[in-house]
Amino acid sequence: MSNIQITENESGKYSPDWFYNEAQIPECISLAHKADELRENFINLFGVAKLKSLSGRELLTSLFYNDEGNKTNLCYMLEMDKSLHLFGGISGGSAYKFGLFYHKKTQNWTSGSPLKPILLTEDEAILKAKEIRDDLVKGAEIISSFGSLESLSDYERLYKQLEHISGINTVWRMKYYHLLFPTLLAPFYGQDIQLKVLHFLNQKPSDIPFIRMGQIALFIQKCNIPGIVFGHIYGKNVADLKDSDHSNTNVLSDEKHKKHYWMYTVFDDNSWNECYQKGFMVLGMDDIGDYSQYPSKEALRQELITVYDNSTSRKNQALMAWNFANTVAVNDVIFAKRSNTLVGKGIVTGGYVFDALRQEYKNVRAVKWLQVGEWEHPGNAVAKRLTDITPYTDYIEKLTSIFAPDELDDVDTQPEIDYPAYSSADFLSDVYMTEQDYETLVNILKMKKNIILQGAPGVGKTFTAKRLAYSIIGAKNPDRVQMIQFHQSYSYEDFIEGYRPTENGFTIKKGSFYKFCKLAEDDDENDYFFIIDEINRGNLSKIFGELFMLIEKDKRGIELQLLYSDENFSVPANVYIIGMMNTADRSLAMLDYALRRRFSFFTMKPGFNTLGFQAYQDSLGSDAFNKLIACVKQLNSKIAEDISLGEGFCIGHSYFCGLTPETTNAQTLSSIVEYELIPLLKEYWFDEPVKVIDWADRLRSAVK
Repeated sequence: MSNIQITENESGKYSPDWFYNEAQIPECISLAHKADELRENFINLFGVAKLKSLSGRELLTSLFYNDEGNKTNLCYMLEMDKSLHLFGGISGGSAYKFGLFYHKKTQNWTSGSPLKPILLTEDEAILKAKEIRDDLVKGAEIISSFGSLESLSDYERLYKQLEHISGINTVWRMKYYHLLFPTLLAPFYGQDIQLKVLHFLNQKPSDIPFIRMGQIALFIQKCNIPGIVFGHIYGKNVADLKDSDHSNTNVLSDEKHKKHYWMYTVFDDNSWNECYQKGFMVLGMDDIGDYSQYPSKEALRQELITVYDNSTSRKNQALMAWNFANTVAVNDVIFAKRSNTLVGKGIVTGGYVFDALRQEYKNVRAVKWLQVGEWEHPGNAVAKRLTDITPYTDYIEKLTSIFAPDELDDVDTQPEIDYPAYSSADFLSDVYMTEQDYETLVNILKMKKNIILQGAPGVGKTFTAKRLAYSIIGAKNPDRVQMIQFHQSYSYEDFIEGYRPTENGFTIKKGSFYKFCKLAEDDDENDYFFIIDEINRGNLSKIFGELFMLIEKDKRGIELQLLYSDENFSVPANVYIIGMMNTADRSLAMLDYALRRRFSFFTMKPGFNTLGFQAYQDSLGSDAFNKLIACVKQLNSKIAEDISLGEGFCIGHSYFCGLTPETTNAQTLSSIVEYELIPLLKEYWFDEPVKVIDWADRLRSAVK
């Protein structure tokens, strides 16, 4: 954990008094008023009384994603309505998480899970909707009638009354209950964000998401401010903190835990029988107590040496204990073995627990064991008790092929992620672009589905692309955005599919764009963005192949047979392609015309004159910086007028971004001039050295 320590009576930064004082500024007061108005409107639309009044098809279309284009339904507003992102985002996964939705592709009301969808008639869907509505109302009535919630034990007693309600801990229900009871429940719903906030507050998180909302709410009550305001202050002041050891980071991040695969060696038959019967896995070294009390792997190692002996470094044991408590996460896959025999496969479903009441193996993680039996291990197995095998993809494929895939069909353990909201206002704050240009850019992308951001070096093309995607999604959701980079060796085989060597010959491996399209196809309610950096550096005809036609807007959904697998493939309508192209690189050929007409082109210009950059420039308070920017603007005018160059070669603003008042000094500015700008001018005017000398002198003079 970081060196931030929050205690109940602490004064100073991050104490309840500090949060209260931060909340008194006009920005936070306005935010609280806005939240009250939005909440009142939401309750008018979807409060308990309104939900009770609904029946029949009106119940379906008022609550769930449907085929009527009705965006005033409960599920859409909780997940997609940008105004309600103020209360925390719940985007991620698919519409299956709501328990019911109308699937546009199959034209059916659908429940179940992505691996095992259940198609329903409209009458069956109405019954299912009534069941979900009744559970939602029941939970709200229990919370409303419970009374005051002033301690952790109060929340635990409340949860005892709620735990029989199906899906009570799903993020969308928790967000719904927060909107109804904003002082009782905190606006943090996903596991990752809840754990990070509680670690920041120096509290041991409950294993139950609903109770974790209560734990955070208790601290917010001490601050005497609205939960939304607390979330705003926390995100603004704490989310950007960094710790030198990223494995110990305990503050907000927009990075999501990626699924890991682990090989777990069982202790003995009795221990393994208990594990699969009770649904957990265990680790020993009980004498050092709760693993989570140690702040680092090194602290764990030193304790192991002290408690046991120093005959070995204890490095491997410390790593296992650290991973068991801190790295293994919900939805990770566990392969269990005894010696060289596989005995089971499962998925992690809960957090780390030290159970002092157990006789032995007191360190426990909840696991849903999907298959139990005996299978021959492919080759020699690793000897350690717990090993992260995620990097060994071929090994994982061999292990996965041993187990029957249909055993996963009735399990849907994908954790919901509470991604940070990201709006058009956030985009305009981060990217130095005018609001009009942003709106034009969004409209072009939505109309054409394929766009290329082109411009001179330093105008922020790569920086802009991902944030453009996030602003349309409404959240920093990395699951729905993928970035690759083209180069001269990049091929169709990397992009779509191709033969790759294996131990026994060759097999067809799918490429990055193919996999991304399949991901988007399974979640057709949401938009997905595939970003290609340096798009003009690849051999585009070879890379895209038959996809030249499939990426066109009016050809989306049309299937063609792929080159190697003879599989019929289409590009889904919810996939948007964003390419980036440097207009100043004269070594590159022009884009293939067949591809060019399938993309719209948006030229990005230096943002020195935007309000955002001017505010940034003013915040630095540096005369030397101001003189340098003024000189660069004059230089850009000359470059734009030059017949051999033009606007596509102008110097962008990103060369000068990321500075602070402390770092904006003569040395920093001189480094930018000497090692970035002057070499660029030498490349531009390689046959006109007098111009290079003239402008190099002007730039140097500006920063003296």
